[in-house]
Amino acid sequence: MESFEYIESGLVFGMQTRDDLKKFVYPISAFAKHGDAYKFALSHFDEYGEFASDTTLMENYPLLDSSARSLNLDYAIEVFSNQVVHRKVVGTFQENKLDVVDNPKRALVNIMSELNEIAVSFDEDISSYTDESAGEQRLEAWKKRREIRAKGNGMLGIPTMFKSMNKTGVGWLDGEMISIFARPTIGKTWACVASAVDATLAGYKTLLVSTEMPRAQIEMRTDVVAANRLGYNFSHTAIKTGEPIDEQAYLEFLRDMGKESLLVCDHIKGDASISLAGIESLIRKHQPDFVVVDGLYLVSSGQGKKQMWEQSHALFYGVKNLAMAHNIPIMVSTQATRDAANIFEPPRPDQVAFGDALIRASDIALSMYGIIDNDKNRAVMMQKYRDGEMPFETATLHWDVDKGDIKELEERF
Repeated sequence: MESFEYIESGLVFGMQTRDDLKKFVYPISAFAKHGDAYKFALSHFDEYGEFASDTTLMENYPLLDSSARSLNLDYAIEVFSNQVVHRKVVGTFQENKLDVVDNPKRALVNIMSELNEIAVSFDEDISSYTDESAGEQRLEAWKKRREIRAKGNGMLGIPTMFKSMNKTGVGWLDGEMISIFARPTIGKTWACVASAVDATLAGYKTLLVSTEMPRAQIEMRTDVVAANRLGYNFSHTAIKTGEPIDEQAYLEFLRDMGKESLLVCDHIKGDASISLAGIESLIRKHQPDFVVVDGLYLVSSGQGKKQMWEQSHALFYGVKNLAMAHNIPIMVSTQATRDAANIFEPPRPDQVAFGDALIRASDIALSMYGIIDNDKNRAVMMQKYRDGEMPFETATLHWDVDKGDIKELEERF
């Protein structure tokens, strides 16, 4: 690889037209040595409408490598990009080298997170709105949505566990972040399982990540919810404790579910936790249509050296960025604070554990709570609905989790 001085000089000399500027998307701070010369070239263009001549550049910046005047610009940009990535990657390992010895687990989380940020920053994610091909793509996307609405149940997006929302014809949409928060014991994990099952049975490849329960427990809950949806009648208690059930029916159900595409991941291994970068790795590897993360507050943001509010902000907005970058809906659950002590009242947005950044990052935010004298029901209040009219303000769910019978009732508050 050519020296960075030579490549950076070639970039400064190579900028001759407005189209050349469009090819090069890096800020001045990305330069290792000749950033001032590049800034001068941009300022000259802004003031005079043309780039400075090679002679002018050399007069003002004699340290530029004049032998790079004939360097191909496209080649220089490609090599420059690799050099920037190289510096950032090396810097990441240097910043964490002490932790590699003293706390290797923390170092691994931080390194993976920072490397992921580097990868995201170099994604080609900018397109021209007025570009003809981009317009054609939007037209094709609209036609695809029409086709989806015209077949099956006429829904656009991932089906939800709310009848009232599904009736609008719009479910969880690509790029959306959906959050649900509640106090412990209310049933966030069951809600996540039900959401994952509904998506799976509708034909969507779903990734369910659990930070609170081992995979075996999640799979037992998945069994009873999916079985209930398919017309079987099993008891979660019986499956969990080994009590008698209809073994033949259970085998038949398991074979039916074996045809579906539900991926379950748990990361409860000692004191290690899954990171945001780890979740993105799973998404890249398995390419799901829908992701559900149960217990987001236990996911590592990779920002271990920062204040808790900064870590939470990075985590919540990181999930939203994942949803947008991979163009899929992501549903997450998290805790409400102790201030929401009354489990029979909806937790407020300011009672989300570790700050309200979750609500701000979410497209749809739901708070769940109990109903006095009725443990077979739960209530869900929609705290935020980013786009359009809310499909409901408060929904009542039938909540017989032992049978896996979780569904919205028509009753309203």
